[in-house]
Amino acid sequence: MGTKDFGGHMTLRLSSGEAISLRGTLNMNSAGQSNEAVVNQDGSVDRVATVQARRAEISFADRGIDYDALLKADRFNATFIEQFTGVTHYFTDAFVVGDPQVNRMNGEVSSFSIYSEKYTRDNG
Repeated sequence: MGTKDFGGHMTLRLSSGEAISLRGTLNMNSAGQSNEAVVNQDGSVDRVATVQARRAEISFADRGIDYDALLKADRFNATFIEQFTGVTHYFTDAFVVGDPQVNRMNGEVSSFSIYSEKYTRDNG
């Protein structure tokens, strides 16, 4: 079950051992399906399910990561650790998608997401 606590210090560690210093909001889409309602002409409502990848939208500090290498890398495991809540998120067989955008005024890298076939959560 979830708790009433959120936020705090969060880290991202890749299976290579590399740690990425996250910045800003960490958004996760951990369900493997999205649903949409479709209304029929008689007013009845149907549900249409679409399979989707598990994913996490990340932004982080520009600390000299080779973005080309990250985008071309083999699949990896990504672990997000929430220090304050004790929750750990595991994205298995993951890869990076996006078009990295670096804000040189504040050093933030955005427009990156991690996509994965498998997701598990450990509530600590």
